[in-house]
Amino acid sequence: MLNDSITIAVEALSWMELEGLSERQAFNRSYRQLKLRNEKALRFGFSLMTETIRRLNVIDYIANWAVSPKNLDDCKLGVRNFLRIYIYWVHFRKVDFNEALGFIKTGRRILGRDELFPIEEAFGKVLGFDLKNMISKESENLRISLETFHQEWFVEYCFKLFGRDEGIQLLKAYNELPSTCVKINSLKCETDDGIRELEKEGVILEKIQDVENLWKVVKKRKPLVTLKSYRDGLFQIQDITSQVACMEVEAKPGQLIFDICAAPGIKTTSLIQFMQDTGKIISIDRSDSRMKLWKKEMQRVGGTIADPVIADAHEDLPLITDADRILLDPPCSGTGIYARSPSMKWHIRPNHIDNLARLQFEMLKVASKHLKEKGIIVYATCSILEEENELVVEKFLKTTPNFKLAPIKTSLGTPGFRELIETKRFYPHKDQSAGFFLARIQRID
Repeated sequence: MLNDSITIAVEALSWMELEGLSERQAFNRSYRQLKLRNEKALRFGFSLMTETIRRLNVIDYIANWAVSPKNLDDCKLGVRNFLRIYIYWVHFRKVDFNEALGFIKTGRRILGRDELFPIEEAFGKVLGFDLKNMISKESENLRISLETFHQEWFVEYCFKLFGRDEGIQLLKAYNELPSTCVKINSLKCETDDGIRELEKEGVILEKIQDVENLWKVVKKRKPLVTLKSYRDGLFQIQDITSQVACMEVEAKPGQLIFDICAAPGIKTTSLIQFMQDTGKIISIDRSDSRMKLWKKEMQRVGGTIADPVIADAHEDLPLITDADRILLDPPCSGTGIYARSPSMKWHIRPNHIDNLARLQFEMLKVASKHLKEKGIIVYATCSILEEENELVVEKFLKTTPNFKLAPIKTSLGTPGFRELIETKRFYPHKDQSAGFFLARIQRID
């Protein structure tokens, strides 16, 4: 099993490095390419890949020391990604010498002894590396970035925004796997019936308080997406904050709602259920490939009132009518979902943030032109950065005087910064959710 797990983990990490793919995209491509079928090996391979990428900065810190005077980038792609997984195996799974040796032997079978020969010495050096002692010599912010597995700029940002103590709590919380939550699909079954079907397949659920129709998965025997009840569309996998965002739309039967940046369709299907599949939803996304996923989700869940539109929502929308409600979940830094998608934290740089904030502001302005009087825009991001949240909302309100903030209805979360107390923020260390921001913006003329 270990042979297949390492093989697919190395391949997936290599695709992520070559093409900037997400964890899931890279793993799925590797799965199709390698045609591996052992379910346990695949699950373990996904874990190896994800937990290695989660710790990438400190793993590369160790790797560069181990291969010196060479640089890790001088190693071949497959070799350096095997070395990364090996470092995770030794330092973070804390295996004994024999297990480490067995891992190296497996690598030789997969990549070839000759391929690994240039870094054979590094394997031994990794075993003797004293990580705690080495990073204690670094500056405080670099040391904390290595201890918590984040870029140094992000550590500094969190300290500035939250203070040192709470900043460290947040940074550590990103390394805890978030709870999996599910929503019973009211279009296909009653809540109690859906829960019973899941229980038959070995899934134990616990109700999430103050979030409508959302349940935490306490126990499961196998991956949820392999269950018959999932294939039958009886439930969806959904984060707490995603469902809260849909609740804040206050969608009602008969309304017209625009779901902007809708793919892959999780929030669209929530809105359909709140509307009892009566009314109309226009789901807008610029990505044709992601909208194909949206269509598959609509077919699985069974809603009939949503129509897809492929359009770029930072330009004018090809719509001739105005909506009662708009849900806008624009592209963002993803700084709130590092626990679920750890590769994102290595892609975002400070110079990206202004461009994202500019795009978000433009999308909010476009959305505002397609809203009825007294209508509501729910602006939502999976970011904790002020530049993408409060500052975007502030700028919009200053430049668009016929809009005002409306209070967030949920009691969950904490008030936003910059005296925008009507907005809400969510954090993994406080709310056991993704990092998230919500604002309800109402047209008043």
